[in-house]
Amino acid sequence: MADFAAELKGRADLAAIVGETVALKKSANGWIGLCPFHSEKTPSFHVHAARQFYYCFGCQAHGDVYTYLMQAHKLDFRGAVEALAERLRVALPASWSQGGNGPEDGRRAELLRIHAAAAQFFAAQLRAAQGAGARAYLAGRGVTAAAQERFGIGFAPGSGRALTDWLRRREFAPGVALASGLCQWRRAAADTASTPAAEAARWDDLYDRFRDRVLFPIADERGRTIAFGGRALGEPDPARPAPKYLNSPETPIYTKSRVVYNLDRAREAIRRLGYFILVEGYFDCLAVFLAGFENVVASCGTALTAPQIAAVARYGKNAMINFDPDAAGAGAAEKSIGLLLEEGCKVRVVRLPAGLDPDLFLRQNGAQAYAQALKESEPFFAFLGGRARRQFDLRRADGRLAALNFLLPYINRVEEPMLRVELTDQLALQLGIESAVERQQLRQAVQQRRSRVAAPALGGAGTLLPAEAALLRAVLEWDHERDRLLALAREEQLFEGLAGQTLLSRLGDAQASNFEWSVLQERLEPVERELLAEAALRSTEPLDEKIVAGAIEALRDRRLERRKRRLQEEVKDAAGRRDTLKIKELLAELQTVDQALSRRRQDAHLHAAG
Repeated sequence: MADFAAELKGRADLAAIVGETVALKKSANGWIGLCPFHSEKTPSFHVHAARQFYYCFGCQAHGDVYTYLMQAHKLDFRGAVEALAERLRVALPASWSQGGNGPEDGRRAELLRIHAAAAQFFAAQLRAAQGAGARAYLAGRGVTAAAQERFGIGFAPGSGRALTDWLRRREFAPGVALASGLCQWRRAAADTASTPAAEAARWDDLYDRFRDRVLFPIADERGRTIAFGGRALGEPDPARPAPKYLNSPETPIYTKSRVVYNLDRAREAIRRLGYFILVEGYFDCLAVFLAGFENVVASCGTALTAPQIAAVARYGKNAMINFDPDAAGAGAAEKSIGLLLEEGCKVRVVRLPAGLDPDLFLRQNGAQAYAQALKESEPFFAFLGGRARRQFDLRRADGRLAALNFLLPYINRVEEPMLRVELTDQLALQLGIESAVERQQLRQAVQQRRSRVAAPALGGAGTLLPAEAALLRAVLEWDHERDRLLALAREEQLFEGLAGQTLLSRLGDAQASNFEWSVLQERLEPVERELLAEAALRSTEPLDEKIVAGAIEALRDRRLERRKRRLQEEVKDAAGRRDTLKIKELLAELQTVDQALSRRRQDAHLHAAG
């Protein structure tokens, strides 16, 4: 056994194996890259070409090809040898199945064996007479008999003892059945056992975990069944509520946070195409895969984790997220984007129309329409920008600040400096940040990789536009024009999205007698007082009607330009949803705004010429 492992190691190329998970560059005596075992910005992980070993100067991880496979893929030594043999396409010797390296290896082997047997049992139950209801359910979901066989889908009868008795007849140990999670304690046995260890289990004390469910085998990257996911049939009984989906518990061979559904089938397609499609559930994954998009994986119905993303990203660094379009799906996509960016992935979001999930969309529209949806996927930042516009009132300074702090952490997870700069400009556009001071503060926050900015960064002192400051000054100084100017600014929304918006509103609520400086100082918030001081004190030029009229015209132009940009963003958002009615409505409004801007430019030109 040791001779076989040594011979196999001699045939391995450590750099090629490490290169599946780490981007390596040539160095003086081998290769160098970012360490896969700890987070770092500067490469310190070295692979020695001649000696076939690796060493990280950051975390001191080191070893040979077997150590690497064990650390990177959470394998024992036996599993590492088997994984290397599979990569090199070398058959294991006949004596290998009888070998082992201790009790732990023996237990893992038994757990793999009992899961393989259970997969055969469940598949046979689906084909049997009692699986008719499950077959009808699957057919209604578009899963054909051929697809059922290809994915090993099965059925767990509702008796509670079908699998348990079948495993007993095949002479599996009851302790192994309990440790596998396929069987569980009867209530009476669990209540009476002070320490219900697996070794103490008896068959009469056990019953089936999965009952009256369609079952999806969950495999490791080598295609070995290590767990099951079960979907309940029929409506839940209110008297005995049960979850719609039920997964195997964690075992020595199954850790939920590290396993991705369908990765064993998808990994070669991901490596070939360079990207993966990420969906939420088993049926979505099946539908996308069977439609010809074999680079699809799913998160097994649990919240996505960093180890799961790392497992997929070894094969491709470009991700297409296609979660359900409901609020829960959008929230899950939002969280997944952060994890994917941290793993160095480039992320796009697929938006399907009419609130359809991938499974239903494919059944209604077919593979060609889905391929088009992939082509029309939007960059992650456009998706998040749409989320921000719906969650926060961008007309208010505090709303823009909240949106900024919502989006900044995602920008900071992007490693490429030039892309961060580009996203910063997009962020300023989406939030309507037009002040040069505000834009500079935003750039500094991104350059320093800060995840939040304080309130003065948006809407604080020194952020008034010249036109904004002139009109506020007129409101403060011209008692006879104050009411007209305030009404004009409110009706035409001239301060929409500007730093002085809240201050203007507070001034509009004030009584004429309260426009004394000392009274206003007491009634305003600190940031508003700073803005008031800027408008009243910073300019030394006399204020006349020409300046005020010019300020009003400039604010009107700015409002129309801002409205145009927002409409353009909304058109892109509606296009992502394929909402044709909304697109038509928005384009009509966009044309009206363009015409208004054109008329204003012509009027300004004629005025200047005259």
